[in-house]
Amino acid sequence: PVAILAQVSSELCIMGRRAISVEELKAHSTSKDCWIAVHGLVYDVTEFLSKHPGGGEVIVELAGQDSTEAFEDIAHSDASREEADEFIVGWLEGHEEMKDAMTKRIAEVAASEGGSGQGRAALLAVGVVAVAAVAFFVARR
Repeated sequence: PVAILAQVSSELCIMGRRAISVEELKAHSTSKDCWIAVHGLVYDVTEFLSKHPGGGEVIVELAGQDSTEAFEDIAHSDASREEADEFIVGWLEGHEEMKDAMTKRIAEVAASEGGSGQGRAALLAVGVVAVAAVAFFVARR
């Protein structure tokens, strides 16, 4: 149960984000299901396609693959990089360092939100306790 709790706690800390294989990334390569990878992070940009200033078609051409070079060639602003955070679904396998970076960024955002960050922390704690209790009872069977 302790190992399960540690794993669940780790997963909850990154708010559902996870390691994603190259094969899984490739499976999301259409305008109706569009994922891209940039600097080892994987983004589900499906809902953003219609809002992209350069047009969604530009992103769809890069769907299902590492788009770092194309992303950097455009020289996106710091604001656009921060806005992209909400679309992160995980990190590419082999880029586990991005897990730590995401955890740090989530903590920064929570801290900047003041009270709402504390509310999320409390909700996270309740979730961890609930999952631990379930894991404990399942392990005792």
